[in-house]
Amino acid sequence: MNDSEEAVGSPSSEPEVAAVSLSLVIPAYNEGLRLPDGLSRLRIAIASGAIDPATTEFVVVDDGSTDDTTAKAHDLFSSFPHVIHVRLSENHGKGGAVRAGVAVASAPIVAFADADMAIDPAQTPEFIRSLADADLAIGSRAASGASVNRPSLRRSIMNRAFNRLVNVVTRVALDDTQCGFKAFRAPVAKLLFHCSVTERFAFDVEILSLARRLGLPIAEVPVQWMRVGGSQIRPWTDARSMVRDVFHAGRGGASAVPVPTLTVGHAGEDPSTGTLPSLSVVSGALPPGLPVLASDGRVLVLCPLMDEDAVERTETMIKARFPDVVVGRTELTVAQLSQMSPVKLTWDDEAISRQVDQALPAAIVGKVSGA
Repeated sequence: MNDSEEAVGSPSSEPEVAAVSLSLVIPAYNEGLRLPDGLSRLRIAIASGAIDPATTEFVVVDDGSTDDTTAKAHDLFSSFPHVIHVRLSENHGKGGAVRAGVAVASAPIVAFADADMAIDPAQTPEFIRSLADADLAIGSRAASGASVNRPSLRRSIMNRAFNRLVNVVTRVALDDTQCGFKAFRAPVAKLLFHCSVTERFAFDVEILSLARRLGLPIAEVPVQWMRVGGSQIRPWTDARSMVRDVFHAGRGGASAVPVPTLTVGHAGEDPSTGTLPSLSVVSGALPPGLPVLASDGRVLVLCPLMDEDAVERTETMIKARFPDVVVGRTELTVAQLSQMSPVKLTWDDEAISRQVDQALPAAIVGKVSGA
C-alpha cells in the first residue's frame, strides 16, 4: 500500500475472533446512494446462511469518491467483526480499487463483488466450491443456468460485441469476462493483480488473459444478475477506452512490474548434499497469499503486491523456519512465468479442500451433507 492509500480495520490478533477464511473485496466509487441497497442484499445472503460474517473479511475500497461513500461504508459495515476500509486519495478506476483490496486481503480465498450486489451474493458458496478444482471462478451471465433480470437491450448488445472483441484479441475463450463477481485462491489473486496494469473497467480482461497465459484453470459459474440503476459505467463514453484496454490486455502483462521473488536453495554448492523442504511444506509455513513454485532445483517464493519491508519479513520467516537453506533474491517477469506454464501455485490438495470447506458457511455445509 502506498502513501496515497489509507487502510483501517479490525485487529487480526484478537483471540476470541475466528480466523477469516474468505476475503470479499468491494470496490466503491461515489456509491453513497447505492451502498445501503447493496448491503441489504448482502444481509439477505448472510441471513440465508450463504455468507458467514464471523469468518468473512469485508474489504471496502473507496476509490477516491467525492461523496459520502467512506462515511456510509463505515456506518453500514460497523456491525461486522472483520472489516478493512481502504481509502484511495484519488480515483484509480475499478481495477485499481480491486487491486488495492486484494493487496490487503488476508484470507486463503479472495473474491470481489460490485457495491450494488447486482450478482446475488447468496451464490458465493457456488464460487467457493468451484475453487476446489480451479484456480479462479468467474461469474457468467451467458452460461447455461444463468438468469438476467431486467436486462438493458443496449447494454446487452454492447456486452456481446465487447466479448467477441475480447475473444478475438486475447483468445481467452470465455463468454462473459465482465461479470462483477470473481473468486480466486489467494496466491492466484495476488499474482494476477500484481502482474496487471489496467486500472479501469477492462481490467477483468487483462486478469483473465494473464490467467490463460499462465495456464491457470478457470471455472465459469452461472449467475443470477439483476439490473441496478446508477451504474458508474458509461456505455458509449467508456467504450473507446475499454477497447484500447482490450488490445493492451492482449499483450499479456508486458509492462507489468516484475514480481519480487525469494529463492530457497541448498546451503552447499552441490545440490545432492541436502534435501530441500517440499513445496507443500514451504507453502504451509507461509501466509496464504504467497505463491510457491519450483525451478532448477530451487523453491521460489513469490512476493506479489508486497513492499520491501514485507519481503524482508518473509525472508526472515523462511530463514527461521528452515535454517539449513540459503535464501536469495530475484525477480520474475510475466514472460518468465509464462515459460513455466501451466503454473501451479498451490501444492497441497488437502489444504485446498480444507480452505474451501472452511470458507463455506456451516449452514451450507449442513444442507449439502444432509441432502
